[in-house]
Amino acid sequence: MKLSTKIGLALFLVLASALSMTTVLNYLRFDQTLHTLLAQRMTVILNETSQDIVAGIDLGLRLENMENLQPILNRRLDMSNDIRNVAVLDCDGTIISNAARSPDDQALSGAAIPQQARDQWIDFTPGIATAGQVLRDSLGQCAGQVVITASAETSEAKLANAFSEMWKSAALGMGMIIPILGVLFILMRRRHRVFEELHEDLARAVAGKAPNIRPHDGDVLTQSEIELISLYREIRDQLPHETKKGGTKRQSETQAEPLK
Repeated sequence: MKLSTKIGLALFLVLASALSMTTVLNYLRFDQTLHTLLAQRMTVILNETSQDIVAGIDLGLRLENMENLQPILNRRLDMSNDIRNVAVLDCDGTIISNAARSPDDQALSGAAIPQQARDQWIDFTPGIATAGQVLRDSLGQCAGQVVITASAETSEAKLANAFSEMWKSAALGMGMIIPILGVLFILMRRRHRVFEELHEDLARAVAGKAPNIRPHDGDVLTQSEIELISLYREIRDQLPHETKKGGTKRQSETQAEPLK
C-alpha cells in the first residue's frame, strides 16, 4: 500500500472515530438530561406531597384517619402528565390510599416496594420511574411511605428519536468529508509521486546509471519544490552515466513522461 493511500485511510479513520465519539457523548448527555428532568419533576411532587401529609402526622393523625388524603393525592397526580400513580403506604408496604390515572396504573401503586436504606430514593427501570420517601413523625419513627410512579416511555421515545437523528447527522458529516478527503488524497498522491521518482533517480545516480524518466513537472505543488527539482536536475545532468551498450560514459537526456 502506498504512503498516500495509508495517509488518506488514516485521516478517514481519525475523522470517523471523532464523529462517532462525539455522537456517543451527545447521546449519553441527552439521556442524562432526560433522566434528570424527570427525576427533578418527581422530586418536587414527592416533597410537596410528603410535606402535606407530615403536617397531619405532626398533629397526631394516623394515615388511615386522614380524610383529605385522597384529595391531596389527586391534586399531585394532576401536576404532571408523566405521573401515573401516587400512593401512600404504611411502613410494611401495605397500600393505604392511592390515585391512579387508569385501572392499569392501579397495579403500579407501590407494589413490591423493597425496604430502602435511605429515606428518599428514585429508581429507573425500562419504561417506569419510581420515587419514594419515608414519612417520619416528630420522634423520628416511621409513619408510612409516599411512592410516586411515573412513565418513562415519553423520555425513552425522545431518546430513541435523538439516537436516530444523531447517527444520521454523523453519517451526513462523513459523507461531506469524503470528497474533501478525496481531494487531499489526490494532492498527497501527486506530491508523493514526485519525491518517489526523485528517490529512485537518486539511487540510479549513485549507481552511475542514466535516469529512466524525469519527475512529473505537473505534480509539483509549490515554487520551492520546482526550484528544488530544477536544482537537482542540474546536478544530476552533470554526473557521468554508464551507457547500456558499453563502458563509455555520456550525458543522458530523456523526455519527460506525460502526466498520469
